[in-house]
Amino acid sequence: MVHNADQFHEVEVDVIIRQASPNDAKAILALYREIGKESDYLTFDERGIAISLQKEIDLIRRFEVAPTSIMLVAEVDDQLVGIANLAAFDAYKQSHVAELGVSIIKEYWGYGIGSMLMEAMIDFAEEVNLKVITLEVVVENKRAITLYEKFAFKIVGELSNRLKVDYRYYNSFVMERLL
Repeated sequence: MVHNADQFHEVEVDVIIRQASPNDAKAILALYREIGKESDYLTFDERGIAISLQKEIDLIRRFEVAPTSIMLVAEVDDQLVGIANLAAFDAYKQSHVAELGVSIIKEYWGYGIGSMLMEAMIDFAEEVNLKVITLEVVVENKRAITLYEKFAFKIVGELSNRLKVDYRYYNSFVMERLL
């Protein structure tokens, strides 16, 4: 699905939101390294996520066949600029619950790409009959909290010292949306 994004910028960009494929694995790992350089509010840093290329390929393949989970990428000019995933819980008694994550390269903040990814995730969740979407977000990450609240996520709790960056600990909010 192609979107024109120009929410806060003079230049319009064409954004493609699509399901990740195993061919994206190398670019996804590079995307995580880039995003990890740009924010202290993530569970990873400039080293990206600590998995091999083969494990990333395997993960993407699991998302491809999972009936209630999905991994999407946002692409601009043949470059991955964002990623989102919705991972349903495995336990039968919690199979109606999924955890959401969204990350976008800083250069593309403000184009509405986060909203596009959120909308696609929620549409998918509704299609597959999920009932609860949860996420964690660092308390200081006001930009992300605003995005999640725009999509009817509510803060339902706070976790202490959830993330450590250098010598500083960050608390995180637990947010959820009931479908």
